[in-house]
Amino acid sequence: MSIDHAHQSLATRARLVKIFAWIFAIVFVTQVALDGYFTFKPDDPIVVTAGEAPTGRSPEEILLVVAVLLPLLLLASIAALVIVSLIWIHRAHSNVIEQGVPMDHSAGWTVASYFIPFVNLVVPYRAMRELHNRSHGEIDEHAHNGVEDVGAWWTAYMVGFFISLALLSQLIINLTTNLVLYTPAWMEFAINGFASLCFAGAALLLVKLVGNITEAQRSSGLVSSAFE
Repeated sequence: MSIDHAHQSLATRARLVKIFAWIFAIVFVTQVALDGYFTFKPDDPIVVTAGEAPTGRSPEEILLVVAVLLPLLLLASIAALVIVSLIWIHRAHSNVIEQGVPMDHSAGWTVASYFIPFVNLVVPYRAMRELHNRSHGEIDEHAHNGVEDVGAWWTAYMVGFFISLALLSQLIINLTTNLVLYTPAWMEFAINGFASLCFAGAALLLVKLVGNITEAQRSSGLVSSAFE
């Protein structure tokens, strides 16, 4: 694959990451808002009027339908974002490697590392940091220097991940043992909402990171210095 073709392919993948990341973030924030509504809404008294026929769906019924469909849309957006992001990551690493630049993390290993327990807590971050630095023309000695954008993206993702893991552990304990870990509804919403906002923030930070690396690889000055 020629350099121009490889960079164009990377740019196309970057656009897909941006589209699905925004969809994911919007759906996630909408889910948080809907959860907040059902958590804190007052209980309305039921009023029945004799002889009065129902006139269409009420706003409450519409929100209930949305509450059922939204998780399905959320799962679809997560799957789409994961797929296009990993495709972009593979192409971005391949672009660097194909130009003869030594990389500690291969394209295949970087993608696979996201699915290996415990490895996925470290390697994806290190690989993205190396990719960023190499794409910006950093020499061997600076290939693993800290990058603010990479650190912000990974921190947001890790915070959301560990909070979600704690909530899932609580649910499993409550369902499979006699021990019940009680959390007030408002507190559960606050914790879950914070985790969701972390994930949404991580998605938008990924968009910035993907755009930055893609532009660095497409820029003739940066590419020439990176691949010398």
